[in-house]
Amino acid sequence: MHFARIPTSPFYPMRLFIADCIDFPLRSRGRSRLFLALVTVVVLTWSAEAIKIAKVTALGSSTEISEVRKGLALDPGNPELHYRLSQLYSDSLGSSNLTWGVAQARSAIALNPNKFNYWLNLASACESIRDNACVEQALERTLELCPMVPMAWWAAGNQYLRINQPEKASRCFQRLLKLSPEYLTRTLDLTLRAYGDPHMIFERVVGGGTDAPLAIAFADYMSVNNEFDAAQQAWRRLAGRGATFPFVAVQPYLEQLLRHGQYQNAQTVWLYLERRGIIATPADNEHGNLVFNGGFEESPLGAGFDWRSQPLSYVSVDFDDHSAYDGARCLRVDFLVSQNDEFEPVYQILPVVPGLTYTLAAYVRTTTITSDSGPRLRIVEPGCSACQTVSTESTTGTTAWHSVSVSFTTGRQTQVVRISVWRPRNRTFPMDISGSFWLDDVSMRPANPAEERTVANR
Repeated sequence: MHFARIPTSPFYPMRLFIADCIDFPLRSRGRSRLFLALVTVVVLTWSAEAIKIAKVTALGSSTEISEVRKGLALDPGNPELHYRLSQLYSDSLGSSNLTWGVAQARSAIALNPNKFNYWLNLASACESIRDNACVEQALERTLELCPMVPMAWWAAGNQYLRINQPEKASRCFQRLLKLSPEYLTRTLDLTLRAYGDPHMIFERVVGGGTDAPLAIAFADYMSVNNEFDAAQQAWRRLAGRGATFPFVAVQPYLEQLLRHGQYQNAQTVWLYLERRGIIATPADNEHGNLVFNGGFEESPLGAGFDWRSQPLSYVSVDFDDHSAYDGARCLRVDFLVSQNDEFEPVYQILPVVPGLTYTLAAYVRTTTITSDSGPRLRIVEPGCSACQTVSTESTTGTTAWHSVSVSFTTGRQTQVVRISVWRPRNRTFPMDISGSFWLDDVSMRPANPAEERTVANR
């Protein structure tokens, strides 16, 4: 008995399938030939269909109307070809072609009514022939089909604006921002150009403060564009609701206010954050002390009216050193490599009352500070290069914990001061500085205790 070798070709399963269907043994040479003929027919049919599909696909991706029409002649029931042809007609300048664009868009929808991009295309085609009723109907169907797709709401909002339906556009943009806040900047760019009314946009697009992160992002956007009144109105609406949110949500807005010299608005925001517990007020903050976190018992936020550090070569900053003068923590600054440079590794911005005398005090200690121009505390007015610089005495060598202090009077227009750990360049030998410096219990109060109430009520 002889057995035929089983072929290892991709058509082998098909051969078995056909053999099962016609149900005859393959031992007969004539019948084997018939089987091979059937296989050949099927393969040729499949090949022809594959060639047709490839040709239709190539024609359908063309930018020429005539080529797409050829594809449509081969496959008239293909909705993608009608969709593509509609786009090409709508992009042309001829009015008759625009009408054909609408017709082809409707043909695509008739073949597949459940693709939202077909309906969006119909809205666009209808807009080109100024059929606004068709536009609105197509947009409504689009949003019914894909209520959770941000891009659809963005496109619909844009089209409603173009056909002068601002109320419907605003609702689209409001829904869009709830789905995807990442659209906020481009939405505000567009709606401010279209409406020109920040207050209306805040109410109808951003939600009037019901969504705290969006409202804060709106205030930040307005401050970036120097619209501080609109930003502050939005903040007041949000604060009036007693909203709570993470500090990172409000940090960009707070930094914009400080960067643009909006110090009173920044202080208003900061005090709200303290009252709502969004930022933790350190337990060791003494009444009347204007320095926030003066004992370094909390990790600094690096923003607002808390301590900040800036990276400097050859200087290390540690806010969690445990060899404190008082409490559990203090600040340590290490000058790692001998250098004769000006350093300001740590600073804080403090709100003040104009024309008032204050005393800045702290406890410091040092180990092997080599230069006679050692670290000290300095007070300057930000943005005022002509204003007087005031500082405590420098600390050099190795010293135990001891107090340093200095008094100063703010100018008539001064709203904030900047206190910092500062080391100026030295001009006498030994010039280079190395060693370590510790700081703790930093405080700033009015020099006249009777004026503390004035500061507290500000």
